[in-house]
Amino acid sequence: MIVDDFEKAEISHFFKVVERKKGNYVKAAGKYACFYQEIENDDVAGNGPKALEYLRSKAKVVPPFYQEDYQEDFISSVSGHDGSVIIKYSAKLDL
Repeated sequence: MIVDDFEKAEISHFFKVVERKKGNYVKAAGKYACFYQEIENDDVAGNGPKALEYLRSKAKVVPPFYQEDYQEDFISSVSGHDGSVIIKYSAKLDL
């Protein structure tokens, strides 16, 4: 997902895994602040605003805010937590 407006903290784009084709979005090159969080799958959608607040408390970042998840099967086999996923949250540093 992508959040384009930090003040509204609403999802503006949502991506899903599809057959490999030419992409229609390019994440801008640059330096990004990011963190990873293990979270229950059912809590992922509602966690975005809290994650954005946490990231903004640690670094000066600019929109958009990205949320990327990792394969659930892989996570449950590594972490031993069935039903949880690891999410990567990131935003470009305002340098």
